Amino acid sequence: MASENNDEQSLKQCIQLMVTVISANISSFGKKANEQQLLNDLQNTIEKTFIEKANSSLSSQCRNYLSDILNRYNYDAEDQVFSTNFTRETVDRLLHDLQDILALIDAYQAAWNGNESIVKDFIEKYPTLIDKPSFYGTTLLYSVARNNHINLVKYLVEIGKCSVNVQNEDYSERSKKSSANAAVGSTALHAACYQGHLQIVKYLIQHGADYFITNAISETPIDNGLTKPNIQKFFADFLLSTYSRGSDIIPKRSILEEIERKQEYIIDCFWEYKPTTDNRWFTFSPDASSRLQQSLIVDSDKILITEIDLKASRDSQKISIIQFLLKRKNDQPENSAWVRCRGSSLLNFRCYSQWQILFIKHPTGEIKPSPTIEILDMKPTKIRLNSWYNMDKKKNFLLERAMNYRRKYITINLDFINNEQITFDLENFIFNNQQDTVGGFLRWVPKFVSCATKLPLTNNSKLSATTDITLLTTSYVKQAKRDNLIPSDEIDQYSLKSDNILNDDILDLSDKPVMKEYGSNKFINVIQGNLLEEKTDVIVISSSSQYLFESVMDVGGKSLRIAYNARHKQNAHQPVISIPTDGKIASKAVYFVDWQPNDNPKLLCRSIQHLVSNVIETAASENYKSIAFPAIGCGHYGCSASLVAQTFVKQVEKELINHPMMISFVIQKDRPEVYDEFLQQIGSDGQKLEASTPKRMLIKVGEATLEIIKGDITKQKAHVIIGSSSSENLRLALIDAAGTQVENAYNDAYRDNPNSIIITTPGGNLECQKIFFLKWEPNKNPDILRQSIVDLIWNVIQNTISHGFTSIAFPAIGCGEHSCAVDIVVKTMIREMKQQMQSRRLAWHVKFIVQPNLRDVYDEFCKQLLSLNKEPIDFQVPTTWERDDENNIRFSVLPKTNEYKMIKHGFHQSMGNKYREIINIERIQNERWFMQYLAHSRDFYKRLNENTEKQLYHGCPESATIAIMEDCFNRSFAGVNGTAYGVGVYFSSNAAYSHGFAKANSKGERFMFVARVLIGKTIQGNSSMKTRPLGFDSTTDGNHIFVTYHDAQAYAEYLITYK
Repeated sequence: MASENNDEQSLKQCIQLMVTVISANISSFGKKANEQQLLNDLQNTIEKTFIEKANSSLSSQCRNYLSDILNRYNYDAEDQVFSTNFTRETVDRLLHDLQDILALIDAYQAAWNGNESIVKDFIEKYPTLIDKPSFYGTTLLYSVARNNHINLVKYLVEIGKCSVNVQNEDYSERSKKSSANAAVGSTALHAACYQGHLQIVKYLIQHGADYFITNAISETPIDNGLTKPNIQKFFADFLLSTYSRGSDIIPKRSILEEIERKQEYIIDCFWEYKPTTDNRWFTFSPDASSRLQQSLIVDSDKILITEIDLKASRDSQKISIIQFLLKRKNDQPENSAWVRCRGSSLLNFRCYSQWQILFIKHPTGEIKPSPTIEILDMKPTKIRLNSWYNMDKKKNFLLERAMNYRRKYITINLDFINNEQITFDLENFIFNNQQDTVGGFLRWVPKFVSCATKLPLTNNSKLSATTDITLLTTSYVKQAKRDNLIPSDEIDQYSLKSDNILNDDILDLSDKPVMKEYGSNKFINVIQGNLLEEKTDVIVISSSSQYLFESVMDVGGKSLRIAYNARHKQNAHQPVISIPTDGKIASKAVYFVDWQPNDNPKLLCRSIQHLVSNVIETAASENYKSIAFPAIGCGHYGCSASLVAQTFVKQVEKELINHPMMISFVIQKDRPEVYDEFLQQIGSDGQKLEASTPKRMLIKVGEATLEIIKGDITKQKAHVIIGSSSSENLRLALIDAAGTQVENAYNDAYRDNPNSIIITTPGGNLECQKIFFLKWEPNKNPDILRQSIVDLIWNVIQNTISHGFTSIAFPAIGCGEHSCAVDIVVKTMIREMKQQMQSRRLAWHVKFIVQPNLRDVYDEFCKQLLSLNKEPIDFQVPTTWERDDENNIRFSVLPKTNEYKMIKHGFHQSMGNKYREIINIERIQNERWFMQYLAHSRDFYKRLNENTEKQLYHGCPESATIAIMEDCFNRSFAGVNGTAYGVGVYFSSNAAYSHGFAKANSKGERFMFVARVLIGKTIQGNSSMKTRPLGFDSTTDGNHIFVTYHDAQAYAEYLITYK
């Protein structure tokens, strides 16, 4: 529509002719007695004019458009006559409408071309025509949105008050009308999405544009934008695809539309529970989740079963469907747990819901001495922490509607807490304010209908388990509308639509850098670029970076160097040397700071805090308003980038309270990992980013890397992923994600050996080569718990070594549903793993994966990772060991040496006449296993305050010798030499006894190890012992036999080959 075309001109001429005819006759009305005859004559003239002009010069589209106008006056297009007679009132209205259409045609041309003055003038004169389509069928808003006239879009919406969801019409030939015309039924949002005008797309959605509305060919605005990467990315970030179904496909319809199309129920949710005394959510077992899911799938005319008995659990547990509450042990609140379904109530159960929020932090919040299950109303009183609040009717509607429209988040002002602006994360069911001083959890509970009155019930907390109720479902609402049980003013409450679908929802989609706002109304942001090109008041240069120091001197020139040298000479120890620039550098001043890295986390953090404080206070005293920091300490100093970023950001936040200004962290473009760390600490919208984006922290331990990640264990990439038999949820999650191959392999292995310490399966669909399912049980005794974690780590490491793997992904074992002492579990895991990496000199990558909802656990892992004692492991190998550059581990001991004579003497004394000759004695130099044995030995000595090491014998077939020399006495040898005194690895001080297990090879040769064994605290054993009794390290026959249960408890020092 670049210019006015012939079709448009013909339409205007036809309309103008009718206007002229009416105007010429209208003045005669009332002056003559035969007024009705004049009106009839005028009617005939208009009919004749329209027939002649329409048939001769108008296209079918223009004829239909004009017919649509005349239809209001009972014009019959088929017979080409008005079916009722004109009146004075009819003629006046017709003249007015025709004059309006003439002005409208010009306005459309102006809107298409972006002529603001003509469009604005038209809206002022004809405000009622703002949503009227042109003869092309398109609206004013559609035209300006299509052609990217953003100012006119804003004017039409904000000043003109046009409907953002008005749809185009079709004036094509009636016989040729086809659904193939995509413009028909489209809205302004369709056009903006199709053209890729992201700014207009965001603006229209901010003002209520429906992104699920369909045009004549069933396309939504989202469909129209899929060919434009920027539009596709926007909707992918804005909308929630799924909860549990593992899909990232952008949804194409609202939830109500989705369930209207499908007869079967859709399962897409997580069932979770939170003990009233804990701030963590745990996932129900698959069986319990299935039972909960089925309990809410009921017909609207059926009575609901309001309580479920979880008979499969160890304790008696009942779940109230009314309260979403799990009850244990006499219904005491401290023994109860809150229940929630993280997903849509409409999608999963076709029922409407009451939303509730629970504060876990608030500046003035108070907490009751003991837990309570009381549900509170949103009243302006002091906030009670760890208690659920019912959302009021208006806020509840906003949350229901946001879920219906698949939103990932929604921001609402909560008037009962001083109109605080709160962002609700509808994916993770959490909320917080922008300053992260207010936060908590979100859930919904079902709405119910009384079976007696057939009316919706408003307060679940007043219902009892014996009340006859059913769910307030979509099918009930349909029937209630037909029966007039729902007032007309409440219809929108259930359709979850309104003229402005986001009314009262604060939707900020503006383009801006990633930043976090504070009370000072200033910002912290992180950018990638060149520090020397930043146009801030101040740039900061650290003495630790010689490269950056010389770079700024080169750019600043001789004057900068002279000024710096002079100030440095005056006082070399001043914390900040401030040098004004002379225009050669983009900033107004350069701050030189004296800072050096430190591998002690506490000292590192303290030095960064002092640096930030000194810089900001100096800038404030010099009236500067913006500072650019480099990523100080994130170079090649061995400092943790995560710790550095966290410390910088937290200290800046603290300083901004007293000294508001703009702070930028400028990261080199070749350091994306550092950029990510700072970005993570700053965040884009507070807690939402924390919940939806995996966080990580890592440190180097020698050549190894220990990393903490907030994420999903089934999504990790490693050589081996660890599972535990103590967590049914974890085991099933791994097997479910890994697939049928892994499930079959696990079941086969478990059936063959149900008492196995470890079951190894392929990786299946997971990004790993193997999955290790380890037998481990939690314990409330701190000492036993620590030792069990130590044993677990050792078993993992030994089996990982035996497979030749170098990367492991650990879940946060014991920190979930078992409620173990998290600090003990985490500290032991981190300490033991770090010690093993150091003592064995392993260049591994070990990842500890913490579920996103376990924020306290994640924080504990990070704390322990950074606060470990950095005391080096200073072990030395025996002086008898030979140097070797070829990684050999077997060395023949020369017969003339004292070493040989000592081993031979002990063997002869114990064996007597049970052997003829010693063929060879070999020394085993496996440094990796020797170091771990010595580390274990040190721990035994610290705990028992005595040396419990013994030199014992272990006979075995030749086939087992290589495995023992390479992987030591791991638990795969448990029970091989008997089980009479426990199912472990057997040793004896009597070589003649061990001789019974040293089977001869084809040459008649037999093999026996001389081992160093830590017996620790020992106890009489029996065949029922699958592991050492609590409080003991080994079992014994009371004489010469000792049984160990830990891989690092023995070291194969010599191998005797004899006949």
